[in-house]
Amino acid sequence: MGSNWESMKIKIFTCPECRYRKFETLANLNVHIGKSHTIDYKIIGVKNGRPLIIKKGPRMTFEYVKNTPNHEQPLS
Repeated sequence: MGSNWESMKIKIFTCPECRYRKFETLANLNVHIGKSHTIDYKIIGVKNGRPLIIKKGPRMTFEYVKNTPNHEQPLS
């Protein structure tokens, strides 16, 4: 039986921000991007040599508090 080593390809993913860090999996690349850079997307795959990205959702939301009248605290 022949070996399939000739048909296997090793993919190396490079960080688009620093361009010198190399990773073996997209999961490792996304962890690095999340911890080291402040960008709002993650890479989910590669098609024709170009990354497929998905936008990250907001991590937090806020809501304005309505003005309330000051209440006096009773003296004890």
